[in-house]
Amino acid sequence: MIKEHLDLVSVALIALSIAMYDVVIDLFFNILHLLFEVIHIMYEWFELGIEHSVEHLFHTSRHGSQVVTFYILMLIASLLMCWLWRVLPRLYKQIVQSVQHAWQRRKSQCAAYWVSLTLSNKLSLVSTAAGIVYLSTFLVM
Repeated sequence: MIKEHLDLVSVALIALSIAMYDVVIDLFFNILHLLFEVIHIMYEWFELGIEHSVEHLFHTSRHGSQVVTFYILMLIASLLMCWLWRVLPRLYKQIVQSVQHAWQRRKSQCAAYWVSLTLSNKLSLVSTAAGIVYLSTFLVM
């Protein structure tokens, strides 16, 4: 059922996300906030692990282990920054190339798909998009 009407489902989702852009933006920022919270918890767990390891291995006070942990984290951050400085330009070029190729491929696929549709299928696709936009305005207003 879904594979048979995948084009209608995708048009409906795109039209719905355009008509209800505030919900899409809110969902995006909620997911981004959740991601940052998880990353922060993982960082705190990692830092606490280093701090306890230093405290038990070297029998230091809490303040001493916090200072050593700070410098260990600064070393890790500087090594990570040096690695990113070397890797990011190549990664950026590869991403830009792949996005351009994907855009061209998808654009040609959509154009070929539109040409291959019959008039009744074209009308059903356009009417689905228009109907979804029309119905979603009731939810927004």
